[in-house]
Amino acid sequence: MTDNLVQPLRSNKLPLAARAHQYLRGLFEDGTFQPGEQLPSQNDLAAQLGISRATLREALLNLEQEGAIIRRHGVGTFVAPSYRHHLQGGLEQLESILEMAARQGMQLTVDALAVEEKIADQKLAHLLQIETGTAVTSVERVLTAEGTPVAYMYDVAPVAILAPSDIDETFQGSVLDLLRQKTGIQIDQVDANIVAVNADAYLTERLSVKQRQALLLMEETLFDLEGQVVEFSRNYFVPDLVQFHVVRRAQ
Repeated sequence: MTDNLVQPLRSNKLPLAARAHQYLRGLFEDGTFQPGEQLPSQNDLAAQLGISRATLREALLNLEQEGAIIRRHGVGTFVAPSYRHHLQGGLEQLESILEMAARQGMQLTVDALAVEEKIADQKLAHLLQIETGTAVTSVERVLTAEGTPVAYMYDVAPVAILAPSDIDETFQGSVLDLLRQKTGIQIDQVDANIVAVNADAYLTERLSVKQRQALLLMEETLFDLEGQVVEFSRNYFVPDLVQFHVVRRAQ
């Protein structure tokens, strides 16, 4: 490894540790440092980034907590071997998990796809702000990376917005991307709720995890320009493989 792989940090409004954390993660995602590869020593890395060792340690601690690196006492710091399967995404901008994966050079595959037209019961009608008995389309699937399940996804929308026939053999797994390609639909706002849940028997089978293993559940409601609900989704992510972060700035 040559020293010019790492450059001094560019100035922006983020704290130095956050900049270092963001920059190093970018080097992992673009393949500059490969899974399992050892990073330079803390002295060398801090010098190359133009920051103090204390600032670097803070950035490395955050990366370690995310599972992006492994620190071996007396040996050094290494990119996690599973980092190729490790999706990192910010929540500041609306994007599908497929877009997030593509940015990181990862290809996701759709498995166990199930598309069904059903009649909205009271609960679905409430979520979609429609009349009970309205026809809706549900889409279920598992997304895998190199054969490893990373997410189980469930989406539901009125048939008038998303028909079962809209999902064909070209479907890559993102209902969000599909809706954004349709004419007459403009998504303006997304309300999201993120909680930790335990895998039940159904999710255990779909995601190949242990029963009651912790999962990250993201529920999202999409609204159009007029404030009408376009679609509701319930997505379960394996936290060892998919993580989200938020950049917060002081006023």
